[in-house]
Amino acid sequence: GIPFTLSTVSICSIEDIAEATSTPFWFQFYVRKDRGFDERLIDRAKAAKCAAIVVTMDCQLGGQRHKDVRNGLTVPLKFTPKFVAEMAMKPRWALSMLGTRRRTFGNFAGHVPGKTTVPALAEWMGEQDDLTLNWKDLLWIKKRFDGPLVVKGVLHPDDAREAIAHGADAIVVSNHGGRQLDGAPSTIRVLPRIVDAVNGRCEIYLDSGIRSGHDMIKAVALGARAVFIGRPFLYGLGVAGEAGVTRVLDIIRAEADTTLGLMGVTDITTLGPANIEPNDLLR
Repeated sequence: GIPFTLSTVSICSIEDIAEATSTPFWFQFYVRKDRGFDERLIDRAKAAKCAAIVVTMDCQLGGQRHKDVRNGLTVPLKFTPKFVAEMAMKPRWALSMLGTRRRTFGNFAGHVPGKTTVPALAEWMGEQDDLTLNWKDLLWIKKRFDGPLVVKGVLHPDDAREAIAHGADAIVVSNHGGRQLDGAPSTIRVLPRIVDAVNGRCEIYLDSGIRSGHDMIKAVALGARAVFIGRPFLYGLGVAGEAGVTRVLDIIRAEADTTLGLMGVTDITTLGPANIEPNDLLR
């Protein structure tokens, strides 16, 4: 099966996750300008026995995320009247958050000289966008990690070919959850062309917009080996913690089973493009 993925910018460090689970996990790597920091981070992922490194190629420059601006999302959080009012409406949840142990960027805290506070780390991170990242960088990343390399952020057949030519063992068809370039194509629309371009040379995964088991079945039928979810499990986590995440996965699994049953398919591995009505991609 496909393991879960830990992001560079998570509140938990690579070491936190390695200590807490025996399940293989991947590391989603955001390349920074500071190559010394990058190399140390890759070495930490290797030492934690991450099963693969996932290089994010579509987030070297932050998008104009209007919802974040409108909601006043900042690091650290500002206690605005609206924010305080929202906490007052959810006192039980707010109090439980006060009891949490991790309130910083786990993979950065203690690993950036001279940056000991959350604001200082956030400022450093904001200055570290590396606009020089290119396909050739995949070669040194893979050599340093010495393990499977996955390239995330592919939306065009040419990019899929370049990723494979520069060492990718798998690719993730992704538009970064629709949070980067406004107007970028949906991943499900571009998937068939990318599958044709790859022609079986590496595994293909898909994310961005998976909200149900039905969505998952569409992606698998069109050639994805697996799909990744982000917001759905976060919704479950925010509402009910671990039980909420389990419930979300149960719902998606049940929806997928029902979809297969209604299609008359008993084995998901037999799905193919013939199972998809072209106009269904517009829904």
